[in-house]
Amino acid sequence: MLRPLLGLVLCVLFSAAYGQEPRPQGVPSFSVSVDLIKVPISVFDDRGTMVRDLNREDFVVYEDGVRQEVRSFGVDRNPVAAVLVLDTSATVEKELRRIKEAAATFAGALSPGDRISIVVFSDEAEVLLDWTSEMGRVRKALKKVDPGWRTALYDAMYIAAAEQLSNVEGRRAVVLLTDMLNNQSSAGFEDASLAVVQSQAALYVVSKTVMVREAARNQRRVVMLTGIYRRLFGESDYIDQFFNRREAEMTDLAEKTGGRCFFPIDYDQIRSMYAEVARELGSKYYLTYISNQQKQPNSYHRITVEYLPPHSKLIYRKGYYHQPRRPVLRIPVRDPLFR
Repeated sequence: MLRPLLGLVLCVLFSAAYGQEPRPQGVPSFSVSVDLIKVPISVFDDRGTMVRDLNREDFVVYEDGVRQEVRSFGVDRNPVAAVLVLDTSATVEKELRRIKEAAATFAGALSPGDRISIVVFSDEAEVLLDWTSEMGRVRKALKKVDPGWRTALYDAMYIAAAEQLSNVEGRRAVVLLTDMLNNQSSAGFEDASLAVVQSQAALYVVSKTVMVREAARNQRRVVMLTGIYRRLFGESDYIDQFFNRREAEMTDLAEKTGGRCFFPIDYDQIRSMYAEVARELGSKYYLTYISNQQKQPNSYHRITVEYLPPHSKLIYRKGYYHQPRRPVLRIPVRDPLFR
């Protein structure tokens, strides 16, 4: 963490190609295809409340700077496949019980026809529950969750996006509970981010960073490294620097996928934020357009959406990859602060 952070891995994809002709042998890998691009959209007012009754005429969309014609617009009622990713590292029994209750709250708030899968991570990341719509199976699986000590955050993100969502059609979401710490993963943040991008999933992050900052500040290793950091760089508070960077990069990734980041101050707020995510997934708007631009496999195409009336915040998927390639995992640099 003493080196500058790298830029985030591109933005997010959401496309479906139809009727593409086979490429003759020996022809370069560029192609012209008719792609129906579907862009999820959420608009919030200055109080943070989602705006309802949106109109098609209020939106303008561009791809790679070129204006596109909006073909359809409305509330997306299609079922959602949501991977719930739970951090169970370094938790005591009381906290773990609250995490399980919050997870059950989220599953219970999903709409009929939605499906859920659960990935948990501590010393390692694993699929706790494969796809189901049955609440009984969710509760039964959550009873098996045990706490650990170390944190395989990026491995869990990669498994959720690249593996659990790899053969899932339709609307997709990854809902991640984390304190932003990572000290056990084989994947790096770049790998995990790219996997989320390529999964076409909206990423929602419920971050425990507000809840863990003070406890982290008092750890012996942290006290020692904070002193070193101050002598080398003159920073007054390395803990704040560390968590601010983590929050910023994860928030940026979430919003580029059409999702959001939440920062609860206690476990009761985690439950309410899970319920809010479930409601948002059930009432999210979308627009579609047809792109006829020349494309190369694994090429990224930026989407810009403008909302004409006054608003506080517009969140939408910022782009997509055409025929994406699965990322190759790289061995990451471990966080020196929380090994």
